[in-house]
Amino acid sequence: MADTTTLHGALADTWRINNRINLRLLDALTDEQLAATILPRGKAVTSYFVHIHMARFYWLERRSSSLAKTLKKIPGGTAPRATLRQALIDSSKAMEEFFTEAERTGKINGSKLGPVGFLGYALAHEGHHRGQVLLHLKVARMPLDRDTGYTLWNWSTT
Repeated sequence: MADTTTLHGALADTWRINNRINLRLLDALTDEQLAATILPRGKAVTSYFVHIHMARFYWLERRSSSLAKTLKKIPGGTAPRATLRQALIDSSKAMEEFFTEAERTGKINGSKLGPVGFLGYALAHEGHHRGQVLLHLKVARMPLDRDTGYTLWNWSTT
């Protein structure tokens, strides 16, 4: 864990917290909620988690192929909870290494954004999809319970 009194290690540490929030959301969902769709033949909630993992894979594939090679693709946009959880853990670890290296070098290969800008982009992307999960569940009339929803914003205790 980074020393919170300095910026050293802050990118990877912030990324790690973000992933713990993703896992907290995934773990809070019932199997029914994970399978929920709001349109006939529409996407299930699982597809958002698959997308988050695959976006990480593609970011790394373009910017750090050696880290991308450590990850498994999830075909088809859906997967069992255990597969999703492990994929998010694995891709998060690869992203931590990516941000640690970016902090050391001061750059992100293949991106006009610097390390802080790319981290901001990645966090916004994943936060957007967490919001989609919550909205999807609300429309499906299977909302996340209020207390759990509030814990998604409590980054200081993750």
